Order: sequence, then C-alpha cells, then structure tokens
Amino acid sequence: MNANENMARRTFLKGVSATAAGMAAGLKAGPALLAQKSPNDVIGVASIGVGTQGHSLLQAAQGVPNAEIRIICDLYKGNVARAQTLCKNPKVRVVHEWEKVVQDPDIDAVIIASPDFWHAPMVIAAAQAKKDIYVEKGWCTKLADAKQMRQAVKDNKVVMQLGHHYNSAPSYHKAREIFRSGALGKLPQVRTYIDRAGSTSMWKFYTDYAITEMPRDAGPGTIDWDRFIANAPKRPFNAERFFTWRCYWDYGTGIGGDLLSHLWDGANMIVGMGIPESAVTHGGLYFWTADREVPDQWTVLYDYPKLNMGLSFACNFHNSHVGEITQLLGRDMTVEVNHSACRTYSAEWKPEWSDKSKKARATAWQLGLNPEDAVVLPDYSFRPGELQVTSHMQDFLDCTRSRNLPRCGVDRAFEEAVAILMSVEAFKKERKVRWDPVKEEIV
Repeated sequence: MNANENMARRTFLKGVSATAAGMAAGLKAGPALLAQKSPNDVIGVASIGVGTQGHSLLQAAQGVPNAEIRIICDLYKGNVARAQTLCKNPKVRVVHEWEKVVQDPDIDAVIIASPDFWHAPMVIAAAQAKKDIYVEKGWCTKLADAKQMRQAVKDNKVVMQLGHHYNSAPSYHKAREIFRSGALGKLPQVRTYIDRAGSTSMWKFYTDYAITEMPRDAGPGTIDWDRFIANAPKRPFNAERFFTWRCYWDYGTGIGGDLLSHLWDGANMIVGMGIPESAVTHGGLYFWTADREVPDQWTVLYDYPKLNMGLSFACNFHNSHVGEITQLLGRDMTVEVNHSACRTYSAEWKPEWSDKSKKARATAWQLGLNPEDAVVLPDYSFRPGELQVTSHMQDFLDCTRSRNLPRCGVDRAFEEAVAILMSVEAFKKERKVRWDPVKEEIV
C-alpha cells in the first residue's frame, strides 16, 4: 500500500498534459457553484485526522501554492504532536472537536482522513457549513449515508474530491486514452488483482504504514476513546481497535473499502462502467485468522449485462506473487495498468502474435531456459515522464478556486460506495445481490 500511496504524494508537477486537459473537458459541466477564488487567495485548510494517511495529506496540501494548514484535529495526542512538527504554518491551531473545525470561519476546505465510519457525519456537516471537502476512500460504510452525503454535497454546491489517487496517476490517464481510442475492440472482461504480503499482518500498522508496534504512550490519557466510538457500538477502551480499525466491521468494510475500492474506481475512471447490476463475493479468514474480524481474502464478481462486460477483483494477504494489476481484456488488445505502469499486448489469436511467441520461445531455448517460460514483450510500455498530470490534492485545491468538478467527485464517490457495499452485502448474505437503480437499493 505504501508504494501506491507514495506515488500519489510525489512532488507536484506544473501544468496539465493535453490528455489530462481532454479528460477535464470531457466531464459534464458543473453548475456555477460558489464565486471563483483568485489564484493569489490563500486557501485555509483544516486536517481532520492526521494519522497514517492524514499526515501525508497534510503535507500534500501545504505543498500546493497558496494553501495553508490552519487547523489540526485528531483524537490521539501523538498524531497531533507529529502534525504540528510537519506543519509549515507556525500559527496552526489544534482543535479537538471536529464539529467545531467544520464550522470555523477561517477554514475554506477540510481534509477528512478519519476512519471510514466517521466519513459520513463529517462530510455532511462540512458540506452544510459550505466547506469544500477532500475525503479519503472508502467513501462510507452504509448506503443510507452515501445518499445523505451526495445530497449534502449537491445541495450546498461544494467541491468534493474522493481520495482515489489513481485518478491523478499518469499511467491511468494513458490507459483511459488507449481505451477511448477503440483499439481494444469489444471489452467483455476486466480483471483486477491486488495481493499483499509481508513479514507481519496487513493493517497492523500504528500511526504510519511502516510502524508495526503500538506507541508506548497509547492509552486512555492520550486517546479520546469516547469520541472515537461516539458513532460506533459502545465498547471498553481498546487501543488496538483505535489504531487498526480496518480489521473490524464496526469501523470499516474491510478489503472492500480499503483495496477493492482503489481498483474498482480505477477501472471506473478508465471505462466509465458505473454501478454494477449484480455482485457475488467470496471471502474468509484463511491465513491471518487470529488478529481481525474482516476477511483476509476477498474475491468479487461484478456483472454489467448492458455492456456485455464483467469485472472481477481478487485479493489475499498471504502471498503477493501476482501483486497489483488491472487487465482490460479486449478482443483486439490487452491493456495492463497499475499505479506506475501501462502496457499493451496485441490479441493472441492474431497471426502476428504467433510470430512474436515463436521468437520469444527460440530466444529462451538459446539461453538454456524452458521455452514455456518465454516472455513476449509488450507492444507498448508507458515510460515515466511520458505524461504529466497534476497531483490529486493539487486538482482538488485547483477546483476550490475554479469551482470545476474534481477528477473523483461526488457522483463517482456514490458509485464507489455502492460497489463496495454490494460486495459486503453479497458476502454477509452469502448470495448474489443486485442494484435497483430506480429505488437505489441493494436487493
């Protein structure tokens, strides 16, 4: 996960490529929201949640010209202390109650990097307070919340960016360009994989992805447990749940909200398939069985019969041999894409593929290798620097000024939430679930 997130936190590139500009122009024109801000106006930003992901988002925001972190908010004193040292604004304030943060007149935009179960009340309150919003994925944990969040954002005409950084990855922009060219032919199947494995269990990190031990000072005196569980089932103090909340159903949607959401949204950015008609999920605790409630393995099949297309997702936490890849398996071309790569292969059924394969097998034989291990090189491979796209945070703050729609706005966020929740419903009900687009219900 670190590599994926770090990619999105690189130094902000100046300008937007023609491809990125074309993407923005292709979006539906948004309403004239609020008055445009001058590029010289300083955007006052509040960071709500400055833990594992939040402190990186804080740094990304203050790296954008004329953006200033004015408030830090977190329930763990250690997170607050670190954020204060990272913040460039010597006058930054610490406000403990997020409710006060979203009402603060000194704040123009909020970054919400709290655990997923807090996203809904924070987004709704921020929208009602006319604050622009950058909120981490997954968008929410309940369908009713997704509907209320969408309504609040649209009613109050605020800019809202969902933190899916692949929307700002040059490799994904290139994959979308190739898809839109029609070179793939018909696209009946999209496959996505994102396997994770390490010496320790996934999601057992504390205040940062590389820290695998609980902070020594973690306790009731440094963690506001009562505020943490105010929107969740009431339980006795538990520092493990506070830091590793992704492992528990009370606070998130497991692999669905944390990893499926990344790859599903990335495919949706490229293909634009939207909410699936149906979903089937298989998952369980197969390796890391003693340290979590949510499954450590998650496989989902989504169906899009109107597009004659299916999308699959697979994830495990014990073996990373496959790693991460999204495959667009077109009839005439295959596109493989992840956060830093994009490559294409011609269709294996075409005569030219046979020639390439024979040459690769002959080369393998000459090298003393089994011809079955021969690798056919891609026809095209994305090279770093080939496309320049502004960062996800830059795009958000640019939109707070221009009032344009950001790359992963509220409608896309709603689609992501439904896709995640369909996978969870299918798992818990142990059956195929469907989306009713008229009632907007999972049935």
